[in-house]
Amino acid sequence: MSYTYRGNTVEIARNGAEPVQATVQWAFGAGTQAVTPVIERNGRVVEHRVSWCRDENRLGLTPGHDAAAAVDLEDALGVVQSARNVQRCFGCHQTLGEPGVTCQACHGDGAAHAAKPAARGAIARDRSVAMCARCHRSPDAVFASATPELEDPNSIRFAPIGLLASKCYQRSAARKLTCVSCHNPHGEAQPEPAAVCAGCHAAAVRARAGCPRTADRCLDCHMKASSPMPGLRFTDHRIRLYGR
Repeated sequence: MSYTYRGNTVEIARNGAEPVQATVQWAFGAGTQAVTPVIERNGRVVEHRVSWCRDENRLGLTPGHDAAAAVDLEDALGVVQSARNVQRCFGCHQTLGEPGVTCQACHGDGAAHAAKPAARGAIARDRSVAMCARCHRSPDAVFASATPELEDPNSIRFAPIGLLASKCYQRSAARKLTCVSCHNPHGEAQPEPAAVCAGCHAAAVRARAGCPRTADRCLDCHMKASSPMPGLRFTDHRIRLYGR
């Protein structure tokens, strides 16, 4: 089985079979982790079997696809998506019919803001996390466990699942710890947790706990990164002391 890419066309060939060609219509993913081509074929939406993984700068099996050899060339092209899955995928990867995530994905129709820019209502803490969780967690999974990463190691992909299971979140209602406490939603979502952690865990508290690090290295010990699937690496958002 061989894959050949020319522009937005993919051709799949195998000895003794007529090659299959398809046009890539969309590319899902910002590229921080991976980019997955999506194809429209015979009136159906197909998630391509092959994705580009940034961490290893290579093509690899798209997460969630069967690693077994493809049955035929159509199977090698990818997985046909149900109408429900198509709605979910495009619900997060486009905004009001336009590709990508824009302001209106979180803030709604911009007409009200344009009419009265200064009017901004407060967003409740639980609603803030729920808004992020619409796209950043599994739409099917319900994790009642206090240790979701043990229940399903792949749940580490969905940061709100771990955050909601964290004692830091559960005990910080007064300080309103949310996703945006550490992540700037208006740019690259790089974490900035040091000042947030220090808000509750002062130097004296850390000293009593025997913390060997300074506040700017909290993630090294309390939110470790791991790779639940080849080519992808995620930060564990169940904040904790590992091994306890």
